[in-house]
Amino acid sequence: MVDNNWLAPVWTLFQQQPLAQGIGLAAMLVGISAFRQRDDGRFRLRLCLYQGAIAFHFLLMGASTAALSAGLSCVRTVASGHTRSPWVMAFFLLLVWGLGIPGINSPVQWLPIIGTTIGTWGLFRAKGIVLRLSMLAGGLCWTSHNILIGSIGGSLIELSFLFVNCHTMYRMWRQPLPNPS
Repeated sequence: MVDNNWLAPVWTLFQQQPLAQGIGLAAMLVGISAFRQRDDGRFRLRLCLYQGAIAFHFLLMGASTAALSAGLSCVRTVASGHTRSPWVMAFFLLLVWGLGIPGINSPVQWLPIIGTTIGTWGLFRAKGIVLRLSMLAGGLCWTSHNILIGSIGGSLIELSFLFVNCHTMYRMWRQPLPNPS
């Protein structure tokens, strides 16, 4: 007989905030589709859709620093698809630091700021596998944050992203996309 008591804390979290947790779980599906993309343009588009949805999830969870970081990340992701300018990158870094750091009142709130910083660098300065490695490093920060604040969808999302992202990097390494001439 299987003991399902390990699900009780997860179910309790879901019952406490069903709308927020439901949006977080739906966002997970969009995010997984992003990290399955080998094409950087499609990756950015789906990543932005995910970031918008997860920002709303965090807002409903009362995690304002994470909501701010995720919302800014959506705008940053779109901008990084149009320019690789270090000045635009610096603008987004200053924006997330200037708006996020003053609101920090616990150590866990640093994790989205650090994760967003790493992801911002990657989106503006890296391509291919290096881009995904930076997203992996930032994702480790977000995974830790989401587990610590009790976000079911956010935790599952980031854990899924870590796995899917590693699998996609492996595919990219084994079978690189042909370079357009």
